[in-house]
Amino acid sequence: MIEADRASLLHAGRSVRTWPVQHITSLTTRAAGDLTDHRGLLLIERAAPGALKVLRAAGRSFATSAGEVHLVEPPELLILQPPTQAPTLAPSPSRSLSKGAARVGRWLLLHADARDTTISELATASRTSVATASRAVAQLADRDLLRVATATDARQRAVNASDPAQLLDAIADEGPWRRARQTTWDVGARTTAHALDLIRTAASATGLPYCVGGLAGAALVEPLVEPAVATIWVRQPDLEAWQRELIAEPARPATGRITVRIAPDPVILDWATDHDGLRIADLVQLYIDCRYSGERAIDLTDAIRRRLLPTP
Repeated sequence: MIEADRASLLHAGRSVRTWPVQHITSLTTRAAGDLTDHRGLLLIERAAPGALKVLRAAGRSFATSAGEVHLVEPPELLILQPPTQAPTLAPSPSRSLSKGAARVGRWLLLHADARDTTISELATASRTSVATASRAVAQLADRDLLRVATATDARQRAVNASDPAQLLDAIADEGPWRRARQTTWDVGARTTAHALDLIRTAASATGLPYCVGGLAGAALVEPLVEPAVATIWVRQPDLEAWQRELIAEPARPATGRITVRIAPDPVILDWATDHDGLRIADLVQLYIDCRYSGERAIDLTDAIRRRLLPTP
Protein backbone atom coordinates (compact mmCIF):
# COMPACT_ATOMS: atom_id res chain seq x y z
CA MET A 1 0.00 0.00 0.00
CA ILE A 2 1.32 3.50 -0.84
CA GLU A 3 2.15 5.52 2.27
CA ALA A 4 1.22 9.20 2.19
CA ASP A 5 0.01 12.00 4.45
CA ARG A 6 -1.37 14.33 1.78
CA ALA A 7 -2.21 14.29 -1.93
CA SER A 8 -2.05 17.18 -4.41
CA LEU A 9 -3.79 17.49 -7.77
CA LEU A 10 -1.70 19.24 -10.39
CA HIS A 11 -3.09 20.99 -13.44
CA ALA A 12 -0.93 22.91 -15.91
CA GLY A 13 2.00 22.59 -13.55
CA ARG A 14 0.31 24.11 -10.51
CA SER A 15 -1.45 22.64 -7.52
CA VAL A 16 -5.20 23.06 -7.79
CA ARG A 17 -6.22 21.03 -4.77
CA THR A 18 -4.59 19.45 -1.73
CA TRP A 19 -6.23 16.63 0.19
CA PRO A 20 -5.58 14.92 3.50
CA VAL A 21 -5.11 11.19 3.06
CA GLN A 22 -6.93 8.54 5.09
CA HIS A 23 -5.61 4.98 5.09
CA ILE A 24 -8.08 2.10 5.36
CA THR A 25 -6.93 -1.50 5.72
CA SER A 26 -10.23 -3.26 5.00
CA LEU A 27 -13.44 -1.48 3.98
CA THR A 28 -16.88 -3.05 4.26
CA THR A 29 -19.96 -1.82 2.42
CA ARG A 30 -21.50 -0.93 5.78
CA ALA A 31 -18.48 1.17 6.80
CA ALA A 32 -18.33 2.89 3.40
CA GLY A 33 -21.65 4.56 4.18
CA ASP A 34 -19.94 6.43 7.02
CA LEU A 35 -17.33 7.87 4.63
CA THR A 36 -19.64 9.47 2.08
CA ASP A 37 -18.94 12.94 3.53
CA HIS A 38 -15.17 12.42 3.69
CA ARG A 39 -13.39 15.15 1.72
CA GLY A 40 -9.94 13.66 1.56
CA LEU A 41 -8.40 10.94 -0.58
CA LEU A 42 -9.02 7.39 0.64
CA LEU A 43 -6.15 4.93 0.19
CA ILE A 44 -7.71 1.48 0.57
CA GLU A 45 -5.87 -1.83 0.85
CA ARG A 46 -8.88 -4.15 0.58
CA ALA A 47 -12.52 -3.32 -0.12
CA ALA A 48 -15.75 -5.16 -0.66
CA PRO A 49 -17.09 -4.55 -4.20
CA GLY A 50 -20.21 -2.97 -2.72
CA ALA A 51 -18.09 -0.52 -0.70
CA LEU A 52 -16.49 0.97 -3.81
CA LYS A 53 -19.91 1.35 -5.43
CA VAL A 54 -21.06 3.37 -2.39
CA LEU A 55 -18.02 5.66 -2.61
CA ARG A 56 -18.44 6.21 -6.37
CA ALA A 57 -22.13 7.05 -5.96
CA ALA A 58 -21.29 9.56 -3.21
CA GLY A 59 -18.61 11.24 -5.35
CA ARG A 60 -15.72 10.34 -3.07
CA SER A 61 -12.17 10.01 -4.40
CA PHE A 62 -10.19 6.86 -3.63
CA ALA A 63 -7.33 4.65 -4.75
CA THR A 64 -6.89 0.96 -3.95
CA SER A 65 -3.79 -1.19 -3.63
CA ALA A 66 -5.18 -3.27 -6.51
CA GLY A 67 -4.70 -0.24 -8.79
CA GLU A 68 -8.28 1.07 -9.01
CA VAL A 69 -8.41 4.89 -8.88
CA HIS A 70 -11.54 7.06 -8.77
CA LEU A 71 -11.00 10.83 -8.68
CA VAL A 72 -13.89 13.24 -8.61
CA GLU A 73 -11.80 15.96 -10.28
CA PRO A 74 -9.42 14.10 -12.61
CA PRO A 75 -6.02 15.90 -12.61
CA GLU A 76 -3.15 15.76 -15.03
CA LEU A 77 -1.04 14.39 -12.21
CA LEU A 78 -1.66 13.14 -8.71
CA ILE A 79 1.22 13.55 -6.27
CA LEU A 80 1.24 11.76 -2.93
CA GLN A 81 3.37 13.37 -0.22
CA PRO A 82 5.14 10.67 1.81
CA PRO A 83 4.60 10.68 5.56
CA THR A 84 7.06 12.77 7.55
CA GLN A 85 7.66 9.77 9.79
CA ALA A 86 7.54 6.14 8.74
CA PRO A 87 4.62 4.30 10.34
CA THR A 88 5.57 2.15 13.29
CA LEU A 89 4.38 -1.40 13.44
CA ALA A 90 3.34 -3.01 16.66
CA PRO A 91 5.75 -5.79 17.64
CA SER A 92 4.40 -9.22 16.87
CA PRO A 93 4.30 -11.83 19.63
CA SER A 94 7.47 -13.90 19.66
CA ARG A 95 5.61 -17.17 20.13
CA SER A 96 2.49 -18.53 18.50
CA LEU A 97 -0.54 -19.38 20.55
CA SER A 98 -0.52 -22.95 21.77
CA LYS A 99 -3.35 -25.22 20.67
CA GLY A 100 -4.64 -25.14 24.23
CA ALA A 101 -4.63 -21.32 24.32
CA ALA A 102 -6.43 -21.11 20.99
CA ARG A 103 -9.01 -23.65 22.21
CA VAL A 104 -9.62 -21.88 25.53
CA GLY A 105 -9.86 -18.51 23.79
CA ARG A 106 -12.30 -19.92 21.23
CA TRP A 107 -14.55 -21.31 23.97
CA LEU A 108 -14.63 -17.95 25.76
CA LEU A 109 -15.58 -16.17 22.54
CA LEU A 110 -18.35 -18.66 21.83
CA HIS A 111 -19.70 -18.25 25.36
CA ALA A 112 -19.64 -14.49 25.77
CA ASP A 113 -22.32 -14.70 28.46
CA ALA A 114 -20.06 -16.79 30.69
CA ARG A 115 -18.53 -14.64 33.42
CA ASP A 116 -15.80 -15.43 35.94
CA THR A 117 -15.22 -18.91 34.54
CA THR A 118 -12.65 -20.74 36.65
CA ILE A 119 -9.63 -22.51 35.20
CA SER A 120 -11.11 -25.86 36.28
CA GLU A 121 -14.35 -25.05 34.48
CA LEU A 122 -12.42 -23.94 31.40
CA ALA A 123 -10.50 -27.22 31.39
CA THR A 124 -13.73 -29.23 31.42
CA ALA A 125 -15.46 -27.05 28.83
CA SER A 126 -12.50 -26.92 26.44
CA ARG A 127 -11.69 -30.62 26.87
CA THR A 128 -8.18 -30.07 28.14
CA SER A 129 -6.42 -31.01 31.36
CA VAL A 130 -6.32 -28.48 34.18
CA ALA A 131 -2.57 -28.12 33.64
CA THR A 132 -3.08 -27.37 29.93
CA ALA A 133 -5.86 -24.89 30.68
CA SER A 134 -3.70 -23.18 33.29
CA ARG A 135 -0.81 -22.78 30.82
CA ALA A 136 -3.23 -21.58 28.14
CA VAL A 137 -4.71 -18.95 30.45
CA ALA A 138 -1.22 -17.80 31.44
CA GLN A 139 -0.19 -17.37 27.80
CA LEU A 140 -3.33 -15.40 26.93
CA ALA A 141 -3.00 -13.28 30.09
CA ASP A 142 0.64 -12.49 29.18
CA ARG A 143 -0.72 -10.97 25.96
CA ASP A 144 -3.32 -8.98 27.91
CA LEU A 145 -6.10 -10.98 26.24
CA LEU A 146 -7.49 -12.37 29.50
CA ARG A 147 -8.03 -11.02 33.02
CA VAL A 148 -7.33 -13.51 35.79
CA ALA A 149 -8.52 -12.89 39.35
CA THR A 150 -6.33 -13.85 42.26
CA ALA A 151 -7.20 -16.89 44.36
CA THR A 152 -5.33 -19.19 46.71
CA ASP A 153 -6.22 -22.22 44.62
CA ALA A 154 -5.04 -21.51 41.05
CA ARG A 155 -7.73 -23.83 39.67
CA GLN A 156 -10.43 -21.56 41.11
CA ARG A 157 -9.12 -18.31 39.63
CA ALA A 158 -11.86 -16.53 37.66
CA VAL A 159 -11.04 -15.81 34.02
CA ASN A 160 -12.60 -13.25 31.66
CA ALA A 161 -11.69 -11.91 28.23
CA SER A 162 -10.02 -8.49 28.47
CA ASP A 163 -10.88 -7.54 24.89
CA PRO A 164 -12.91 -10.10 22.89
CA ALA A 165 -12.05 -8.38 19.59
CA GLN A 166 -8.30 -8.66 20.20
CA LEU A 167 -8.73 -12.24 21.38
CA LEU A 168 -10.59 -13.11 18.17
CA ASP A 169 -7.89 -11.50 16.02
CA ALA A 170 -5.12 -13.32 17.91
CA ILE A 171 -6.77 -16.68 17.24
CA ALA A 172 -7.48 -15.81 13.59
CA ASP A 173 -3.84 -14.85 13.03
CA GLU A 174 -2.60 -18.32 13.89
CA GLY A 175 -1.08 -20.19 10.97
CA PRO A 176 -2.53 -23.72 11.34
CA TRP A 177 -5.97 -22.57 10.21
CA ARG A 178 -4.68 -20.69 7.17
CA ARG A 179 -2.29 -23.47 6.15
CA ALA A 180 -4.51 -26.46 6.86
CA ARG A 181 -4.11 -29.37 4.47
CA GLN A 182 -6.90 -29.42 1.91
CA THR A 183 -8.05 -31.08 -1.28
CA THR A 184 -10.84 -30.37 -3.77
CA TRP A 185 -13.23 -33.01 -5.10
CA ASP A 186 -15.63 -33.26 -7.99
CA VAL A 187 -18.73 -35.05 -6.67
CA GLY A 188 -20.91 -34.57 -9.73
CA ALA A 189 -22.70 -31.49 -8.37
CA ARG A 190 -23.21 -28.42 -10.53
CA THR A 191 -24.28 -26.07 -7.74
CA THR A 192 -23.19 -25.49 -4.17
CA ALA A 193 -26.69 -26.35 -2.94
CA HIS A 194 -26.44 -29.75 -4.67
CA ALA A 195 -22.98 -30.31 -3.15
CA LEU A 196 -24.37 -29.56 0.32
CA ASP A 197 -27.20 -32.04 -0.28
CA LEU A 198 -24.60 -34.72 -1.11
CA ILE A 199 -22.64 -33.86 2.04
CA ARG A 200 -25.82 -34.12 4.12
CA THR A 201 -26.58 -37.57 2.65
CA ALA A 202 -23.00 -38.84 3.07
CA ALA A 203 -22.84 -37.65 6.68
CA SER A 204 -26.10 -39.42 7.49
CA ALA A 205 -24.87 -42.65 5.90
CA THR A 206 -21.45 -42.70 7.57
CA GLY A 207 -22.04 -40.94 10.88
CA LEU A 208 -18.62 -39.31 10.51
CA PRO A 209 -17.98 -35.98 12.27
CA TYR A 210 -17.63 -32.92 10.06
CA CYS A 211 -18.73 -29.33 9.72
CA VAL A 212 -19.40 -27.01 6.81
CA GLY A 213 -17.09 -24.01 6.85
CA GLY A 214 -15.79 -21.42 4.42
CA LEU A 215 -18.14 -19.11 2.58
CA ALA A 216 -20.69 -21.91 2.20
CA GLY A 217 -21.02 -22.30 5.97
CA ALA A 218 -20.98 -18.56 6.64
CA ALA A 219 -23.60 -17.92 3.94
CA LEU A 220 -25.97 -20.28 5.74
CA VAL A 221 -25.71 -17.96 8.75
CA GLU A 222 -25.51 -14.63 6.87
CA PRO A 223 -26.74 -15.02 3.25
CA LEU A 224 -24.66 -12.17 1.79
CA VAL A 225 -22.80 -14.11 -0.93
CA GLU A 226 -23.39 -17.08 -3.19
CA PRO A 227 -20.40 -19.39 -2.65
CA ALA A 228 -19.16 -21.41 -5.57
CA VAL A 229 -17.48 -24.15 -3.52
CA ALA A 230 -18.71 -26.06 -0.48
CA THR A 231 -16.02 -26.35 2.21
CA ILE A 232 -16.06 -29.00 4.92
CA TRP A 233 -13.72 -29.66 7.84
CA VAL A 234 -13.04 -33.32 8.64
CA ARG A 235 -10.61 -35.52 10.57
CA GLN A 236 -7.54 -36.84 8.76
CA PRO A 237 -8.38 -40.57 9.40
CA ASP A 238 -11.84 -40.08 7.85
CA LEU A 239 -10.66 -38.61 4.54
CA GLU A 240 -10.79 -41.83 2.52
CA ALA A 241 -14.21 -42.78 3.91
CA TRP A 242 -15.61 -39.41 2.85
CA GLN A 243 -14.13 -39.81 -0.61
CA ARG A 244 -15.67 -43.24 -1.04
CA GLU A 245 -19.10 -42.18 0.19
CA LEU A 246 -19.18 -39.07 -1.99
CA ILE A 247 -17.76 -41.00 -5.00
CA ALA A 248 -15.35 -38.10 -5.31
CA GLU A 249 -12.58 -37.46 -7.78
CA PRO A 250 -9.70 -34.99 -7.27
CA ALA A 251 -10.35 -31.77 -9.19
CA ARG A 252 -9.66 -28.06 -9.35
CA PRO A 253 -11.95 -25.66 -7.47
CA ALA A 254 -15.07 -24.84 -9.49
CA THR A 255 -18.77 -24.30 -8.95
CA GLY A 256 -20.40 -27.26 -7.23
CA ARG A 257 -17.17 -28.84 -6.04
CA ILE A 258 -16.20 -29.62 -2.45
CA THR A 259 -13.05 -28.42 -0.72
CA VAL A 260 -12.16 -30.77 2.14
CA ARG A 261 -9.92 -29.38 4.87
CA ILE A 262 -8.24 -31.29 7.69
CA ALA A 263 -9.11 -29.77 11.07
CA PRO A 264 -5.95 -28.82 13.05
CA ASP A 265 -8.05 -29.12 16.22
CA PRO A 266 -10.97 -31.60 16.31
CA VAL A 267 -13.04 -29.45 18.70
CA ILE A 268 -14.37 -27.45 15.75
CA LEU A 269 -16.19 -30.61 14.67
CA ASP A 270 -17.55 -31.11 18.20
CA TRP A 271 -18.57 -27.47 18.64
CA ALA A 272 -20.42 -27.24 15.33
CA THR A 273 -24.13 -26.49 15.34
CA ASP A 274 -27.01 -28.06 13.43
CA HIS A 275 -28.63 -26.18 10.55
CA ASP A 276 -31.14 -27.76 8.17
CA GLY A 277 -29.63 -31.21 8.46
CA LEU A 278 -26.04 -29.97 8.20
CA ARG A 279 -23.34 -29.39 10.79
CA ILE A 280 -22.08 -25.78 10.56
CA ALA A 281 -18.73 -24.65 11.96
CA ASP A 282 -18.80 -22.38 15.00
CA LEU A 283 -18.77 -18.60 14.49
CA VAL A 284 -15.08 -18.27 15.34
CA GLN A 285 -14.18 -20.75 12.60
CA LEU A 286 -16.54 -19.13 10.11
CA TYR A 287 -14.91 -15.78 10.84
CA ILE A 288 -11.42 -17.21 10.30
CA ASP A 289 -12.49 -18.90 7.05
CA CYS A 290 -14.09 -15.71 5.70
CA ARG A 291 -11.24 -13.47 6.79
CA TYR A 292 -8.85 -15.27 4.44
CA SER A 293 -11.27 -15.61 1.53
CA GLY A 294 -10.45 -12.35 -0.26
CA GLU A 295 -12.28 -9.11 -0.95
CA ARG A 296 -15.49 -10.84 -2.00
CA ALA A 297 -15.91 -12.00 1.60
CA ILE A 298 -15.23 -8.68 3.37
CA ASP A 299 -18.89 -7.88 4.06
CA LEU A 300 -19.56 -11.47 5.15
CA THR A 301 -16.52 -11.39 7.44
CA ASP A 302 -17.81 -8.18 9.04
CA ALA A 303 -21.30 -9.65 9.51
CA ILE A 304 -19.94 -12.79 11.23
CA ARG A 305 -17.68 -10.66 13.43
CA ARG A 306 -20.63 -8.52 14.56
CA ARG A 307 -22.62 -11.66 15.39
CA LEU A 308 -19.73 -13.02 17.44
CA LEU A 309 -18.61 -10.00 19.44
CA PRO A 310 -20.88 -8.56 22.12
CA THR A 311 -22.31 -5.12 21.42
CA PRO A 312 -20.78 -2.47 23.70
